[in-house]
Amino acid sequence: MPSTRMLFAYWHENRRHGVPLKRTEIDPSALRDILPLLLLGDIEPEPFRILFRLVGTGVADFSRQDFSGQYLDELVYSERDSVDWSACYRFVHKTHAGLIGINDLHFADGRLTSYEFAIFPLLRGDDPAGSFIAIEAYDDFDRLVIPDLEPVQRR
Repeated sequence: MPSTRMLFAYWHENRRHGVPLKRTEIDPSALRDILPLLLLGDIEPEPFRILFRLVGTGVADFSRQDFSGQYLDELVYSERDSVDWSACYRFVHKTHAGLIGINDLHFADGRLTSYEFAIFPLLRGDDPAGSFIAIEAYDDFDRLVIPDLEPVQRR
């Protein structure tokens, strides 16, 4: 998807000799066109938890809630998402590499659709994957069906 390519290019071009940039070094004006699709957060290794610091307005709309300030394990999404999000973030933290994938969404009436996502590590302290920038690329998604999706719930 074009939005995923844009984020990957930005992330890749701004690394210093393979070391990811810090969350505070991200220039929002360089990502203006995809800001609503972005998520920023921290990967806490012990115990392993994902904190969403910022959820873009497009992601909040799509999820039917803004989960900024929430931990991944406080959210219930398994009724609609095919992806094991915790496993994705564990992979990014362990390998210090980005991840691009497809999330299949299941509607209550049996319909299925999908969107592309990507998660890229960011430097936090001395941890090269202690933070992340992610995107949910709804480039080809029909926004009229959002009300038909189960909302992401808080535990």
